[in-house]
Amino acid sequence: MFRQIVSGKFMMVGDGSNKKSMTYVGNIVDFISFLMKNPDGYQFFNYADKPDLTTRDIGRIEMSVDLSVPSFRIPYWVGLAGGYTFDVLARLTGKKLLIFSVRVKKFCTTTQFDASKAHATAFTAPFSIDEALERTLRYELGE
Repeated sequence: MFRQIVSGKFMMVGDGSNKKSMTYVGNIVDFISFLMKNPDGYQFFNYADKPDLTTRDIGRIEMSVDLSVPSFRIPYWVGLAGGYTFDVLARLTGKKLLIFSVRVKKFCTTTQFDASKAHATAFTAPFSIDEALERTLRYELGE
């Protein structure tokens, strides 16, 4: 999504109300380091930075680095129909295309993970979700 925003090729499909759990690499590295320094046997964790944001909220981060995302939204059914069209084109040409129906569905689906066990530890993430998004976008911009 960030690469599309940076390239100017991003278009919002659907209303953007679907929520996404995300993890910033700097936070997950620090979380793993925290667990190694504070061993409590073998445990499994889901880690995600909180709060979960909507796709619409994620798209707004471009304002912090002077980019603009078109305000026009493609209705979900139009985006999905386009995805199916690209599926057919890919099958006919034998080429892998960047747009396809599964990608449209995934973009518009809520993907949230329960990270309450990780957040119940004494770990404090060094980067807020807003800082993480801005740092990721600046990385994509080569800054």
